[in-house]
Amino acid sequence: MRMKKFLMASAIIAASTSMAAEVISPEDWKLYQEGINPGEIFAEEVGGKLFNKPMGPEGKSCASCHTKNGEVEEKVATAAAYYPKYDKSCGKVINLEQRIQLCQAKYQKVKPFSLKSKENVALTTYLYYLAAGTPIKIDLSEPHVKEYHDYGRYVFTLKRGKRNLSCQVCHEFAVGHVLRMQPLYPLGTQTINGSKGKANASLWPAYRMTKDKVFTLQQRFLGCQKQAGQKKLPLGSKEMVALEVYIKSLANGVELKTPGLRR
Repeated sequence: MRMKKFLMASAIIAASTSMAAEVISPEDWKLYQEGINPGEIFAEEVGGKLFNKPMGPEGKSCASCHTKNGEVEEKVATAAAYYPKYDKSCGKVINLEQRIQLCQAKYQKVKPFSLKSKENVALTTYLYYLAAGTPIKIDLSEPHVKEYHDYGRYVFTLKRGKRNLSCQVCHEFAVGHVLRMQPLYPLGTQTINGSKGKANASLWPAYRMTKDKVFTLQQRFLGCQKQAGQKKLPLGSKEMVALEVYIKSLANGVELKTPGLRR
């Protein structure tokens, strides 16, 4: 039985690596083979440059407000671990991508990068890169966040689309099975059907080898929704932010390992 499981796991890894090699760019494949996560390069070279780039009529950069003595302030360098959170200025719970947009509009006085843009993803990934090693802490004692958490659980369990699937079907009911050459695990730290959760939220944003680019957690949700035959929810919508609150809260206490490296 152990040998059978070993052979199955080896086949899955080999197939995943082969698939990645067919899609990943030659430059990123070389980095991957050298043990370097291309997502970290993206965070530093694209996100880091944007963080320091002056923009708007006053030539302000993110660094203008958030660095001291050449170092990013700790409250900003660890902020990714605490989002989504309630923002008084807009009266709702927002994620880090939306916080970036608010800063761009209010302080840099520029048109914010769209949530699906490479620039917003790069800045988000850079901030998560800085926060790597910080334990996730979604504050469920805050009433608005708790409301979003509960709504996120509802979105997680809601069956919809032509296949009548929900997040719960794959990540609770079908845990222990294999889907598209990948074992299904719980998304938090709990153990279901003998399989311990991987605290997936601690890995996103992540560089996906089969897509050759970095995706945020909400963008990963979109991929799942497409595969499940569901109508995709808009990035930044209450449903998506609520789902992010719920999924990320399942990894509360787990250190961020961002950007992750996923198939």
